[in-house]
Amino acid sequence: MSYRNTSLALVVLLTHGLGTAPNTSADDVTGKWQLNTQRKQLEAPHRVAKQLVSTTVKPPNRSTDKGAKPTPKIPESPPAKPRNDIHISGIYPHLTAYGVYSQNGAHYKTGHNECGIGAIVPWADQLWMVNYAPHQHSSEHKLYSIDKNFNELTVHPESVGGTPAGRMIHEESKQLLIAHYLIDESGKIRVISPKDMPMRVTAIARHLTDPANRVYYIDMEGSIWEANVHTLAVKRLFKKPVPGWHGKGGYTSQGRLVVTNNGELQHGNYDDLVVGGKAKHEEERGVLAEYDGKNWKIIERRQFTDVTGPKGITGGSDGDDPLWTMGWDRRSVRLKVLDQGKWSTYLLPKAALCNDAFHGWYTEWPRIREITDGRWMMDMHGMFFDFPKTFSATNTAGLKPIGSHLRYIPDFCAWNDKLVLASDETSIQGNPLAGQPQTNLWIGDAKEMKDWGPASGYGGPWVGDKVTANTPSDPFLVAGFDRRVIHLAVGQKVSDAAKSMRVTGQMPMEHLSEKLTGLPLITIERGNWRKPAQGFSFDVDRPVTVYLAVDGRGNQTPGPGWKQTDLSLSWQHGEVDDVVYARDFAAETVVIPPNDNQHKPGSYGLPHAAFVDGNGDHLQIDALKSVVVTQTPPKLANSLDAPTPVTFTLQIDANGTGQWQDYRDIEVPADGYVSYSFPSDFNANWLRLMTSRDCVATAVVHQTTSTFADPKNGEMLFAGLADVAADNALGSRTYPAQRNRDLRVIADGDRFFNVGKATFEYQADEVDASLQKRLEVKPEFTVDKASVVLMHNGRKLRLPKGNAAFDKPFASGWPRDSREVESERHLANFHGTFYEVPLLLNGKPPAFELMRPVASHNKQISDYCTWNGLLVLSGVRKNAEADDHVFINAAKDVGLWFGGIDDLWKFGKPVGTGGPWKNTPVTADEPSDPYLMTGYDSKTLTLSSDVATVFTIEVDFDHQTGFHAYKEIVVEGGTSLTFQFPSAFSAHWVRLRSSKSGTATAQFVYR
Repeated sequence: MSYRNTSLALVVLLTHGLGTAPNTSADDVTGKWQLNTQRKQLEAPHRVAKQLVSTTVKPPNRSTDKGAKPTPKIPESPPAKPRNDIHISGIYPHLTAYGVYSQNGAHYKTGHNECGIGAIVPWADQLWMVNYAPHQHSSEHKLYSIDKNFNELTVHPESVGGTPAGRMIHEESKQLLIAHYLIDESGKIRVISPKDMPMRVTAIARHLTDPANRVYYIDMEGSIWEANVHTLAVKRLFKKPVPGWHGKGGYTSQGRLVVTNNGELQHGNYDDLVVGGKAKHEEERGVLAEYDGKNWKIIERRQFTDVTGPKGITGGSDGDDPLWTMGWDRRSVRLKVLDQGKWSTYLLPKAALCNDAFHGWYTEWPRIREITDGRWMMDMHGMFFDFPKTFSATNTAGLKPIGSHLRYIPDFCAWNDKLVLASDETSIQGNPLAGQPQTNLWIGDAKEMKDWGPASGYGGPWVGDKVTANTPSDPFLVAGFDRRVIHLAVGQKVSDAAKSMRVTGQMPMEHLSEKLTGLPLITIERGNWRKPAQGFSFDVDRPVTVYLAVDGRGNQTPGPGWKQTDLSLSWQHGEVDDVVYARDFAAETVVIPPNDNQHKPGSYGLPHAAFVDGNGDHLQIDALKSVVVTQTPPKLANSLDAPTPVTFTLQIDANGTGQWQDYRDIEVPADGYVSYSFPSDFNANWLRLMTSRDCVATAVVHQTTSTFADPKNGEMLFAGLADVAADNALGSRTYPAQRNRDLRVIADGDRFFNVGKATFEYQADEVDASLQKRLEVKPEFTVDKASVVLMHNGRKLRLPKGNAAFDKPFASGWPRDSREVESERHLANFHGTFYEVPLLLNGKPPAFELMRPVASHNKQISDYCTWNGLLVLSGVRKNAEADDHVFINAAKDVGLWFGGIDDLWKFGKPVGTGGPWKNTPVTADEPSDPYLMTGYDSKTLTLSSDVATVFTIEVDFDHQTGFHAYKEIVVEGGTSLTFQFPSAFSAHWVRLRSSKSGTATAQFVYR
């Protein structure tokens, strides 16, 4: 959840759903005129799915006036009551929650474009929950309750909306406190008016001095309030006592209130801080802080989320119970425990990187909470962990991975012996492929999580960090994983301070093509963004090539003589990708033109930035004082280097008691890299490291499973989908509607249908040209003889191939290959493999370099989305029979598959073939394109060359310190050689170099 700026330069009469733009259909309004935000759909219990009742429908009315567009209007009557007998993959569609309730099922109201479920609590024989708006103190979002048989979703009239996720059971008064609501044991609801307490309730905690009568309310914006649970009297105690933004957790124990947030200042100021100040560097984002009733203290300036303890959602302890909180940094997940007044830190791997965005919006309340049978569970960075209730600084045993997931989960609980997961699914924030936000629950057995994603994760204590000799790192979790490899490197440093600035003093560059690193960089100040950016000039004393970075947000070109290159540069946390041009100059004055391009009305682009290549040392550059010349750092900036090797000592805590023993020493050359695969019988809870000398060190552990989903187990589940090479597929495009709560479908032959929310029946619909245009597919990938090719940030990324039938479009056209399915992350379907792809900002291209594969398939899936909390796949067989997942009409000319997002794992583990080269001309010592390795199991590489050469395999294992030389392999000319990677070996990306120019092949087989 995030702050969304909902002011628009264009004003459209949408307040009551009565206005539209010219030539815009009812479902086209969202994409063009609203600022959007959506979230996943909630989900519910058992699998008792019912087959679709087919209906006879009239053929669609194909209007002869092709220019006519329907005017959006609110339906005249409320939506029909949905069937409550449809249960699919733990999801009950009739329990879906929405963002707007005043428009009879339509969604034309701004500011309501997100509706994840922020909190769920069993109470008074019902399951209570609230959903949330993007940035509101009041909205149409609701307080709901669900009966114990899951038959009815009650929307309570006391609802005041907002952006809530806080919940607490106040034991003394026997009330559930959730958002602004207080609910007694009989289910009676009282409300603290948002006018009296204007805040986004992110946490509720026990009071330090009067816990029987008062509680603390924690605001996402940072304020701290107290409220009397009897009288509802409220008082603001602090406006913003600590830095950071996007408040998350609050809990009391050991005589202190502990609060967290997971972002940095996005609006407002820090004038009201009691302690702390602005971030000193890029890693200072968010805060962990404590208050003892008199003084505030900052514990750590990192991104943190939940705070809790053994008493769970009672809000804290009046005694000395341990207190747990979790967060993350660029290296790993951070778990901290407050025990006997002292904080200790433990590190855990990340299964996915979707939470890592700098602003903290994409972490919808990861929790530690009790689930079924007295078990506790932790959910963080796409991984479920068994979490021991006894966890303390002296007893850390029992924490281990369960498995990974795709569902976006703001809260979870146990109810009626079932595990209930709240969700945040269908999003419209920057997502034009959905019409309104909607969300649901998953309710099932906790053991089903074992059938979802693998227990695989990545991280470590150091990534390009300055390390002091003989000083132990924080402990890193190694319990519960099947395979482990540790990557150790010396001298390759990641330093935010070393980042080059896109304009003088501002806007750090996030990615820079290797050709530009180390060159002199010439910039000027940003200037007034409401006026054209100025040009500048400088003198050079020899012939040079100037590379010019031009703001990628507009269509500006630098003019005659400049030629566009394939080099890349990104800035603003990777949000903006510049276009880089090149031009040769003699020893003369180089004139850099101004930028008078407006990337949106009234907003001018940045001044250009110039990189100067003088083809050698001692280049002299003379410029005015306003023109700043700096040196861009090499991609791998070495620091604290010495010409001697470094010995890494690995130590283990075998039983989680804090007793450490040496495991082994590993020597790494100066400025070098070594990997070590742990034996299969390795057994310990925690790992930590020390170095023999001061250095810049990297220590990253890849931990993977040996047990993947068996595709045979998913054959029945996906039997209704057509095989990739079959000619019997019912292709279609899907769109969760804006005009109502139905699913809009464009079937083969441009036939339009609605799947009714209330009935799950297909009804013919009129042709809608604007919807058809909106759902057009433009493939994001291409295929060459070597692999799948994906262009991202001006770079080629290469991925494995699946079945050759994916090389060309289906009979229905190119299949959809990337869209947002879970809120604030993409699901890609490239050449027969699904991938989870993080977002950095809504509406911007996904971060494909951070992708992870989910599962491979051989199905003709032409589109996919989430709707009513269900995953929807198109590509059903024409002769498929209706079953628990296949909903097909009587004529068998339109059909869809419905299930849950984490059903995708059941297709089977990711597999594929490909590589960077296949009979490809290569230049000596030039690196190949990166090829994806993360998430794959058995890995084999075949190498060949027409000349004798040495191939160097290089791996990127941390997304930060670049590629490291893993192994050299000698291949004689005209021969081939096959290399089998060790079973435990894992890295994110791999590339190769050849010592000789020639024609080479490097092909991987992932089985």
